[in-house]
Amino acid sequence: MRISIDATGLGGPKTGTSVYLTEILAAWNRDRSINHEFVVFASPKALQHLKALELDGRFRFIRAPDNRHVRTLWQQIVMPWHVNRLRVAVHWGTGFVLPLSSTRPMVVTIHDLTFQLFPAVHERIKRYYFPAMIKAAVNKARCVIAISESTRNDLHRLLPVSREKTVVTLLAARKLASNMHDVAMPDREGIAGGYVLFVGTVEPRKNLERLIAAWQSIDPLERGGARLVIVGATGWLVDSTLSRAGADDAIEFRGFVGDGELADLMHGAMAFAYPSLYEGFGLPVLEAMAQGIPVLTSDVGATLEVADGAALLVDPTSISSIRDGLVRLLDDAALRNELSRLGMERAATFSWERTATDTLAVIEKAAVL
Repeated sequence: MRISIDATGLGGPKTGTSVYLTEILAAWNRDRSINHEFVVFASPKALQHLKALELDGRFRFIRAPDNRHVRTLWQQIVMPWHVNRLRVAVHWGTGFVLPLSSTRPMVVTIHDLTFQLFPAVHERIKRYYFPAMIKAAVNKARCVIAISESTRNDLHRLLPVSREKTVVTLLAARKLASNMHDVAMPDREGIAGGYVLFVGTVEPRKNLERLIAAWQSIDPLERGGARLVIVGATGWLVDSTLSRAGADDAIEFRGFVGDGELADLMHGAMAFAYPSLYEGFGLPVLEAMAQGIPVLTSDVGATLEVADGAALLVDPTSISSIRDGLVRLLDDAALRNELSRLGMERAATFSWERTATDTLAVIEKAAVL
């Protein structure tokens, strides 16, 4: 079976949607029993992630433009021409978008519904383009993949046509390779000189304004010398957030870091704070759990689903709730140790191999519906 895959959304920094696709492709590449042919549409920026996977001869690539505005047109004009020309059995749109004029069977992955639910946190053009494209793609697709039960529920509520064709395929934590060797786990008993870590694209939805305000409202003596370390690519509408963080010696902004440095930072963190307003899944929460870091996260949607009793939950709309949660983590070593244990147990129940297998099953099903 020939399957085409839209990987054009992979950009420079490796964000959650990039992790999703590269982990699935890596799992398929490891599974020699899969005898499908994969045609991957990828821009030069996307190819840097894909080449590192060392994909075998079952995978071939067709180059797409890097410029996102040109790529938007390319997806709707050139991509469907390729899909029809190659007579693919099924096309997989890995991030919200399908080549709508193609007549081949299709599957689309919907990661979240933030464009509809929180339009104000997105750039203006995305507020109009993605809701329209998601609606069209869900209507067009034979099968729809949601990456959490929370996302499926949002889909069913906002786009009822999705009810009979949506399948949930949960994500998993990466095996992040540390740059350090032969080092012990961090001391969960004390906080002096330690740090609380945040990882994610710096954008309004991640709720950094409230996290920073909550952190700054804690008395420095109560923080005991601990810092808030923020890691992630700079997104949009965050100038005031970065300015506020940059003016505080107890807050450190690292920007985007590679997987090795991220593993090192996770290894040394005393706690992980992720009070996001909304997530389609909340991959950083699971990856922190897998590293044994006690986690604070939001009591809503997908982060509540992923945490499932293994994290300290807070109201993301309340600075005082976030502050109280941070203070509990700073003050209570026994709680940190318990959340560390529960988080590792919870993360171990997720598997990229299962995600890849379930995803391929949906794609194969769509080809014969």
